[in-house]
Amino acid sequence: MNQLRLWTHDNFGENLIINPRGAGIYRWLENNGTGVRAVELSGISGATGVPTVGLQVITSETDRHLVVLGADPLSSGTRTGAVDPMLVAFSDSENELDFLPTATNSAGSVRLSSGSFIVGGIKSRQEILIWTDTSLYSMNFIGPPLTFAVNLVNEGSGMIGPKAAANAPNGVYFASKTGFYFYNGSVQKLPCNVQEYVFNDLDLGQAFKCHMGVNSEYGEVWFFYPSIEDGTGEISRYVIYNYEEGHWSIGSLIRYAWLDAGIEDQPLAAATSSSQQCVFEHEKGYNDNESAMTGVFIESADLDISSGEQFSFIKQVIPDMKFVQEAGSTNTPAMNIVLKRRDYPGQSLTTDSTTQVTTSSTFSNVRSRARQVVFRFESDDDNTADNQLDYKWRLGATRIDLQPSGRRA
Repeated sequence: MNQLRLWTHDNFGENLIINPRGAGIYRWLENNGTGVRAVELSGISGATGVPTVGLQVITSETDRHLVVLGADPLSSGTRTGAVDPMLVAFSDSENELDFLPTATNSAGSVRLSSGSFIVGGIKSRQEILIWTDTSLYSMNFIGPPLTFAVNLVNEGSGMIGPKAAANAPNGVYFASKTGFYFYNGSVQKLPCNVQEYVFNDLDLGQAFKCHMGVNSEYGEVWFFYPSIEDGTGEISRYVIYNYEEGHWSIGSLIRYAWLDAGIEDQPLAAATSSSQQCVFEHEKGYNDNESAMTGVFIESADLDISSGEQFSFIKQVIPDMKFVQEAGSTNTPAMNIVLKRRDYPGQSLTTDSTTQVTTSSTFSNVRSRARQVVFRFESDDDNTADNQLDYKWRLGATRIDLQPSGRRA
């Protein structure tokens, strides 16, 4: 299939099953150590009816079946060698080498009907979720004689790419070509106030590069995507959904893969830095790879500060900030509040003031007369002694001193 060659893998006991999308299926034995390469599953002695190609491999946890999405079909007891994009094949229980269905084993297969090809799958609570380009299926172990029940959960909510789904503590989040969804027994579309911004900018020609990850410590789901505006054809932007607070945020960041904290203390992500392939440890320290974290900001949407033809006048901003400083740092924690305004919806924003806020700041005097304002809270990158900030800031409930200012523009 003419698709991005993504790799999937899953444990089968202590061993590892590996599959490059649209190609062969391999097994690496833990007992052999890292010095011995994985070998093709269908070529191992004792293998019967094992798929020679597939789109993704998943191990069914409770019943220990190896599941191959997009396997090549059996013909007279042998595999054809060509991907069937809607076929799901599964092995006998506890035996990843036996895919040939007989009266004495639980191997078998099922062909999905809704969609044109399987995009990907993910293990969830006591089930495997499988997405085609148009639909979502649930695969549950039910025991003999059928082994698995594969049920159509939803049509019209396919997945945009094989890695565009993630398990969160409260359910599964995934992205289609037009929106974001949540699954916890049923499919719900997530209300998203940045949906138009994201999907109008998403490069659908590179959709298989999109991927999703969870930062469970902060209740966040991250979706990384290639931007049409950036024009690189590679991952360059993200959108975050905080499922605990129900809000969205957007930004620019290159990350090619993401792994939530589990056996590791912090989330890990892969990216290119200074022409080198790197793995970054997130949520550790207050700097960006030992440099000041430049360009970090939170910016509000347009805030209406008056109604109809009226103007309002802002005299004072009372910030609600919390700074957390790294032990031993000599830098003075500081950030900037940038106030922007506009009088009409189609008018460009005008920056009225930039005010520095420190740990001792109580209020900031400003002068701005407008119908709409935008607040931007940003790191003060100049307030460093050693090219590192060594602190972070947290935004609370900002208050403003506001009074009516008549109708004249």
